[in-house]
Amino acid sequence: MLYKIPLENLIIIYDDIDIETGIIKIRKKGSPGGHNGMKSITDNLQTEDFPRIRIGTGFCEDKRYLIDYVINKVPNEEYINLLKGIDLAVDAM
Repeated sequence: MLYKIPLENLIIIYDDIDIETGIIKIRKKGSPGGHNGMKSITDNLQTEDFPRIRIGTGFCEDKRYLIDYVINKVPNEEYINLLKGIDLAVDAM
């Protein structure tokens, strides 16, 4: 289901395993890269021309175990950094 929200009112915030935990990166537009969630969004919106904020969730060294990495519990020390990244993303919005 698509909502009729003008693209100028849209900011997508999502996780990125290729960025250090808690670090954010902001882009005005661009491709989804290898992120399946962003690919779904760009496919549904039929454009890549919208801003996005990526929140680093840390590096997954071995992509064969990516699903386990993503769904496992976040270690306490990384959780604190993740919360800082979320706060930064909120401030950036």
